[in-house]
Amino acid sequence: MATRTPPGPRGLPLVGNTHQWVRDPCAFKERCADYGRVVNYEILGWDAYMLTEPADVERVLADEHDRFPKHEEGNDELRTFLGDGLVTSQGDLWERQRAAIQPAFDMTHVKRYADVMVDRAAETSERLAAGEPVDVRDAMTRTTLEILVDCMFGRDIDVADRGIYDAVAAFQEPMRPRNQPITFFAPDWAPIPFLRRAERALDHLEEQVYDILERRRAGEEDRDDLLAVLVDADQAMADEQIRDEMLTFLFAGHETTALTLTYVWDLLSRNPDVERRLRAEVDEVCDGRPAIEDLFEFEYAGHVVREALRLYPPAHEIRREPVEDVRFGGYDVPAGSLLVLPTWVLHRDDRFWDDPEAFRPERWADGGDRPEFAYFPFGGGPRRCIGQQFAMTEAQLVLATLVRDWTFERRYGDLELTAGVTLQPSGDVEMVPRRPDAVGREH
Repeated sequence: MATRTPPGPRGLPLVGNTHQWVRDPCAFKERCADYGRVVNYEILGWDAYMLTEPADVERVLADEHDRFPKHEEGNDELRTFLGDGLVTSQGDLWERQRAAIQPAFDMTHVKRYADVMVDRAAETSERLAAGEPVDVRDAMTRTTLEILVDCMFGRDIDVADRGIYDAVAAFQEPMRPRNQPITFFAPDWAPIPFLRRAERALDHLEEQVYDILERRRAGEEDRDDLLAVLVDADQAMADEQIRDEMLTFLFAGHETTALTLTYVWDLLSRNPDVERRLRAEVDEVCDGRPAIEDLFEFEYAGHVVREALRLYPPAHEIRREPVEDVRFGGYDVPAGSLLVLPTWVLHRDDRFWDDPEAFRPERWADGGDRPEFAYFPFGGGPRRCIGQQFAMTEAQLVLATLVRDWTFERRYGDLELTAGVTLQPSGDVEMVPRRPDAVGREH
């Protein structure tokens, strides 16, 4: 059978398409999608192949997932910081860890975390002041990190006193979009400030994790947090492995929900009718502060979160690597190449979505007639995000807690985006909180 190379945008000598990708990764992928089902380009020295058919995405993530492990070169960089946690581990180690950690994210456990989520959201609400501008992204990041630490280690761990918040921010800096190319190519010895800050932050977080773990092993009280699940796992887990999993959750376990909530507030500020309808549902369902029982009565709140994840998926692409030469749609994809599954592109593809650029939560009322992998904000197959249930519960409960007390007015025009490991606003998301009554709250 003759070899067929997929079409794609022309690049420059040596750099390929890296300059186009760095300038605007999402717009670059949108242009690439015009080439068809399989698109070939080169970024960061990698031979990349982007797939634009949901059936091909399903094949990679679910049907033949063993043939498409994580892209090793990109994974190695994360492993430098995270060790062999769930995000970076593969094969038998990943299967053992997934099985050990899964119980902590079953709905029975997630229900126990609901009060933590609402408590921390209520504290965020109390910190806001009408008319005083706030960076909503920072506020949501603090809220979701506090929730995560409570659920990981218990409520007796103080995020501020232990310096966890600042350390996590520095720890994540190398994977910020503006820093990612430097992170990938800089030699280990290079005196780059954000890399050295990240190293110090990693050391600090390791100290905190080991200290908390030592105290936990010496204690006798029963706990139901994530650390307790790991300590009590059927297959005894070494302290180093627990460290890797804790760092993985600190790195990846709160940012995606914080970003989702940031995008929700931006979208609500642009669509006041949606916000009023959401607030009316929350007022109707909740008798006082939101509770886990209310979650099962929410309908529109879930639609709002799903629609925000469609328009602004924090995991804007998923990367895999074929272990052998494969074909998609008659095109050849060689072993060892970078396979890109563009969440951003498929979530806005007009083949599957009416008026795809519009924020229309009601589109989720009937589910729609579209392929399953036209929408995959949490991935799919065996490696679907283990925290999906947690994240959806958290987003709705935090949103319900805040929307009753506050509405937000933008202090910016269009929301500028940048994309690295996650899809992020490129600057501050400054908004002014107002009391809904003050802007004509409807009952």
